Amino acid sequence: MTIDVPPPVPGEPGPTAERLTPIVLPAGAPTRSVVLLVVVAIAAAVGLIANTVGLVGFPSNAPVEQIYALGINVDLLAIIVVSGVGALVSRRGYPLRASTAITTIAVAFAAAAGVVWVLAGGISSLVGLAIGSGRYMYASGGLFYGGALWVLAVIFASHGYRRGGSRQNNVIAFVALGVAGILALYAIVSSVLYGLGLTD
Repeated sequence: MTIDVPPPVPGEPGPTAERLTPIVLPAGAPTRSVVLLVVVAIAAAVGLIANTVGLVGFPSNAPVEQIYALGINVDLLAIIVVSGVGALVSRRGYPLRASTAITTIAVAFAAAAGVVWVLAGGISSLVGLAIGSGRYMYASGGLFYGGALWVLAVIFASHGYRRGGSRQNNVIAFVALGVAGILALYAIVSSVLYGLGLTD
């Protein structure tokens, strides 16, 4: 015995079609910032390209420096992937709390990455660069050894920022992004300078 199922009304989904309930955000509800996540992904992609350009020019007898640069490339690639996926997921605009603990964790990770950078010779690399004897190994060593710290700082801060969220939360997120971004920028610029033969 068969049961005849009437055809669906034109313009209406069939009986087996999945119905998605649209998300209606309350006015001013905090959400993740798709724009910020996209900007972070693009910045990491530009950094990846620049760092690779520098790496191509590294001397063949500098294996440690090459490993450092490759490690930073892996870190940048991780940021690109996570930020890109986060931006796609965040397009639905799920309502979130106005503040989150992950921004505080992000700034703690960024500070820890800065400490590792200093201990690995970051300050001495700045002094050396100022007097014309910069060393790529010292400029990037801290970022290489503290890779997980600065990568998580970027990811947590960019995902913890809230569009329409609390001012304190967003300031903390930007502080974490700023610290991690400066460390990464210095290492990438040092890579390009080293690849051009302008530093040791």
